[in-house]
Amino acid sequence: MTNYEAGTYDVIVVGAGHAGVEAAHAAAKLGAKTIMFTINLDSIAFLPCNPSIGGPAKGIVVREIDALGGLMAKVIDKTHIQMRMLNTGKGPAVRALRAQADKVLYQREMKRLLEQQDNLQIQQAMVEALIVEDGEVKGVITNTGGIFRSKVVILTTGTYLRGEIIIGDIKYSSGPNNMQPSIKLADQ
Repeated sequence: MTNYEAGTYDVIVVGAGHAGVEAAHAAAKLGAKTIMFTINLDSIAFLPCNPSIGGPAKGIVVREIDALGGLMAKVIDKTHIQMRMLNTGKGPAVRALRAQADKVLYQREMKRLLEQQDNLQIQQAMVEALIVEDGEVKGVITNTGGIFRSKVVILTTGTYLRGEIIIGDIKYSSGPNNMQPSIKLADQ
């Protein structure tokens, strides 16, 4: 495979789950020329593990992201199928709001908002290597040989990094929902 210079950005975000979409959105909103990589455009904000937003711990993070202008709370407000207050039989310190997402609507709405965001390019490609020069990360290389350079690289690979499925004695590499796992980046 021949590598080729594909572009230079202010911020590169690898991964498009909760952390990736919020990082890419925040950088782009601040005016940084940003690119976000995802293995599959249909897996942006996919909620592979748990289709809920909020709860005792995650709810605090969601409120903080919302206060900073993030998307998660806005999108769940539009796409939830159920919302309830947890721990109502206990004191107010442990009560927490949790919303169950319509996984398909949540993913579609998040993708739509990101596609409309100025300064943000969404790229379907698997990042396989980091470019490291003099001990500093300077960019990434994709599975197609594209070289993308930046002073800032944010890794938010989540459940796709060296993912495995184990069923009894059977074990194979896979990301959630039979998506591709990111093996080469994990090995680096």
